[in-house]
Amino acid sequence: MPSLVNELLHEELESQFKDAGSCLVLSFDKATVEEVSDLRGKFREAGVSYQVVKNRLAAKAAKAAIDVDISDAFSGKCGVVFAPEELAISAAKIVREAMKPKKKDPTVRVVGGIIEGAPITGAAAASIADMPDRHTVRGMIATAISGPARSLASVVNAVGAGTARCIQAKIDKGEG
Repeated sequence: MPSLVNELLHEELESQFKDAGSCLVLSFDKATVEEVSDLRGKFREAGVSYQVVKNRLAAKAAKAAIDVDISDAFSGKCGVVFAPEELAISAAKIVREAMKPKKKDPTVRVVGGIIEGAPITGAAAASIADMPDRHTVRGMIATAISGPARSLASVVNAVGAGTARCIQAKIDKGEG
């Protein structure tokens, strides 16, 4: 019977990894029930789902579903946040904000993740919350592209404006 249950859990996790655009692995060894419940509510509001998982099954399901090995992240009590597109970054920011009062010893930590198919584990996992989301990156790119065009427009406009000011100065002096 347990093997049947494990097979069903594995299939469910595998389909969730396939359907999710990104995910986070959270360690909650020292977390209280209230902290986890609070996080679940915030995750629900953000449009992501959180599930406590069996480490071995989750690692196997991730490997089978999207051919990514994040087994290093699964140790101790773990949960997975499944998110569409890059909403895992928003979920990491939620965890960081919730754990700000416990900065020295957070009870819930981001220990791994998959962002757009790229596995992130170890020390780099803590920086997921610092990554810009897609809208921010698009804004940065638009600014970088429009900056030179804006400068060129200013320079071209300055030549005409300077000529007009010179002509106006001649007219004002009466040299016409």
